[in-house]
Amino acid sequence: MSRIRVTGATLALAIAAAMPTARAADPPAPAVIETPYRDPYVPPQSRPPQPAEAKRGAALQAQAQGELAAAFAAADTAHKGTLTRDEARAGGLGYIANHFDDIDTAKRGAVSFDDVVRYLDARRAAAATRPR
Repeated sequence: MSRIRVTGATLALAIAAAMPTARAADPPAPAVIETPYRDPYVPPQSRPPQPAEAKRGAALQAQAQGELAAAFAAADTAHKGTLTRDEARAGGLGYIANHFDDIDTAKRGAVSFDDVVRYLDARRAAAATRPR
């Protein structure tokens, strides 16, 4: 029986030959990103959506009036176009219920949405002329 002499160089070559090698044609493994981008140089399509810019001035007033109109219509369960103090309170319109006597200038016991808008416009005008 013959003996095989194994040197350090021979052993290193054998181990290197047994190991798999990466070929040049293999694409690199995709990177996994687990945290949101905070880098300003991230491509726009990869950035998370930004919240809409806050409305100001007339646009904000129109949005608020639209939301108030929707709440007013939802509270008007009888669909008659007016609210009593109790309907306003039950519909979650506490501001209207609390200022009902000031809004109902005709003293009808019910207010329309136009009455509410008129009252709010008068309050806004009074606040604008008040010294700061």
